[in-house]
Amino acid sequence: MRNVPVWIDDTPIPKFPKLQRNISADVLVVGGGVTGITVAYLLKKAGSTIALVERERVASIDTGHTTAHLTYVTDVQLQQLVHNFGEDHAQAAWDAGAAAIDEIERIVEEERIECEFARVPAYLHAPVSASSEKEASSLRKEADRVAKLGFDATYLDSAPYFNLPAVRFANQAKFHPRKYLRSLVAEIPGSGSHVFEKSAASEFDAKNRRVKVNRNWISFDRVVMATNNPLVGLASMTAATLFQTKLSLYTSCIPATSSAPQSQSGQFRKPSFGIHESLTTI
Repeated sequence: MRNVPVWIDDTPIPKFPKLQRNISADVLVVGGGVTGITVAYLLKKAGSTIALVERERVASIDTGHTTAHLTYVTDVQLQQLVHNFGEDHAQAAWDAGAAAIDEIERIVEEERIECEFARVPAYLHAPVSASSEKEASSLRKEADRVAKLGFDATYLDSAPYFNLPAVRFANQAKFHPRKYLRSLVAEIPGSGSHVFEKSAASEFDAKNRRVKVNRNWISFDRVVMATNNPLVGLASMTAATLFQTKLSLYTSCIPATSSAPQSQSGQFRKPSFGIHESLTTI
């Protein structure tokens, strides 16, 4: 049985070359997913020369297997973030997510990208096996905390498709990630900028500010690490190793249906799963 994400299956992206010589650029971007490509696109627009390197194909790993919904709702509930880091820092994290969605929307409109971008609500519902009464109390507190910080959140006694308490977050979004990125990545090469595939960053030389890729060197002034699992980069090995011990990578599960309305999107707390109601292509 074929197991290819619909984003990859229906939207091919032209191949980019392997790095085969020494080059230099103002900014090195490591990672060719939604973060790396968007950052590279914006920096190229701002006048920098870019070298974007991807170890496989662009928009094919985590981004190619994405749930395709855009949300600033964090996995850790806002009330827990406030408890851990304080209200200002918690709000900053959510504000950054909201700004990122706004920026994607701006780029889509400016570049006239047909990528099925739409604003939709998201839902955080209680786990199916949990106590509804206990979860309802927690979700009410979460909705109140979110609203207090200026975000549009509403507590619901019953989420769509589930007879479970939930919080509805307005003004999230959905899009087709590879249609979006296919347009952006095409704008990066040229005028001293490059995109390289099958080109893994294997060794950083902090003293000379360069990285080894396919036995060649890329010299740079600044570096952006845009990989799902961060590399060492210019940090010391000890610091990088300690940072790696704090990471916990996981994959979400979002089934989709062809009969769901186009007005809603699912966002759910792990380890439970959700329905991405706005996508009808699977």
